[in-house]
Amino acid sequence: MREVGWSSALPTVDRDSIVPIYQQIYEELREAILAGKLPEAARLPPERALAGRLGVNRSTVVHAYRELAADGLIEQRVGSGSRVSRSAAGGQPRSGDVPWWITLPPWRVGSFPQVLGELAAAQSGDRISFVQGVPPVEPSPLVELSRSFERVAGDPNYVLSYGDSEGHAPLREAIAARMRARGCAMQAREVLALTGSTQGIALVAQSLAEPGDEIIVEQPTYPGALQIFQIAGLRAIPVAVDDDGMRVDHVEAILRTRRPRFIYTMPSLHNPTGVTMNADRRERLVTLARRARVPIVEDDPYGELAESPAPPLVAFSPDYVVYLSTFSKTIAPSLRLGWLTAPRTIYERLLLRKQSLDMATSLYVQASVVDYLEHAYDEHVVRLREELTERRALARAAIAEHWPKTIRLANGAGGFYLWATAPREMRARVLLDAAERNGASFLFGEAFFAASGGDHNFRLAITTVDRPRMVEGIRRVGKAIAQVSSR
Repeated sequence: MREVGWSSALPTVDRDSIVPIYQQIYEELREAILAGKLPEAARLPPERALAGRLGVNRSTVVHAYRELAADGLIEQRVGSGSRVSRSAAGGQPRSGDVPWWITLPPWRVGSFPQVLGELAAAQSGDRISFVQGVPPVEPSPLVELSRSFERVAGDPNYVLSYGDSEGHAPLREAIAARMRARGCAMQAREVLALTGSTQGIALVAQSLAEPGDEIIVEQPTYPGALQIFQIAGLRAIPVAVDDDGMRVDHVEAILRTRRPRFIYTMPSLHNPTGVTMNADRRERLVTLARRARVPIVEDDPYGELAESPAPPLVAFSPDYVVYLSTFSKTIAPSLRLGWLTAPRTIYERLLLRKQSLDMATSLYVQASVVDYLEHAYDEHVVRLREELTERRALARAAIAEHWPKTIRLANGAGGFYLWATAPREMRARVLLDAAERNGASFLFGEAFFAASGGDHNFRLAITTVDRPRMVEGIRRVGKAIAQVSSR
């Protein structure tokens, strides 16, 4: 077996990168193996030794090695350590017989591919899933929404046309009117219809920053945004979230010495914690952004679902806030209909970027949603708020009954999620394995962190199953917690 001189082959880590450290180690070693820099059967450093050299936890190296083994790049045997697989070394194309794209490293942020797989998975068999962040089945918008689509379907101008890139004019006006009712000085011409609000995050990442630029993000935060920022080559500066939202005092300290291109925040019913930024912090964050001339990207998919909706950040400073929202959480995610508002100079740049992607969002869907807004939306949102409040109380009562007090819940004000923190000796991935054996599943916390962290956190979406199964699922997770604690 061949040993490798590790002085030149040792991976490097960038602690300021948006990419988790284990992922950096994995990708550097993967590239070295596929390029033949690490020869067949070469022995990798022991996990503890490499962790010591890099100044990281041993679990970080264990995670990286596990990913390499899963890809078939290394072999791990008890007593002989980890070695480069005989079929993996020198994987670069030699004589044109191997397509060059086979060796490209995957785009991914932490555990996001697994998260995507879980999000796409429906409830199966007896398994109770707390994964998908979708509106509950009841109250259902289906009857009235179907009627809206039927009414619109009779007009070929809606069904057979592209529509305007900016969006359907009546929808833009309806959105602007609703935003004005929430205290925002907004006109229809400032509204841009999106094919889902996540498209808006991508437009912002590509239009307001360049690869290598720094941005400020909350930690934890929405994994979809983290993936978009990483693919765009942006470097995240994470800022903690507590029960009152983003730690604006940390933002202030960062802005004293650094100039990020934008601040990404979800101030209302934050995903995953469910907390809402208090009024003082909202005003302070906008003041800091204006002073530093740094725009804020306000992601607000859940704001309308708060029992007492707070004024959006865009209400304080429309000239410094790009505001994003969606109908996915209030009506249905299958609509793929969101919107943004932005200062005019930024708006034009975002519009050009959108035109290069899909020309226009579905006119048929937009027109149907306008009809639904006129006939049934407000009543539906009221019933949805009531349902979420009742579910949250029921879930917390079940947790108090079936989980130990060592599991702490964030003091979320509402929304779709409960964010839990386990004791330091209990890892969320281990707990998830036990929960799945008991017929329940949730999302582990690492995918929500731009930097390292989240090992002991997990998120439950309390909207995906009916109430009795929600309580039963919480009981199953409690059983898994007891099993893991007893080891």
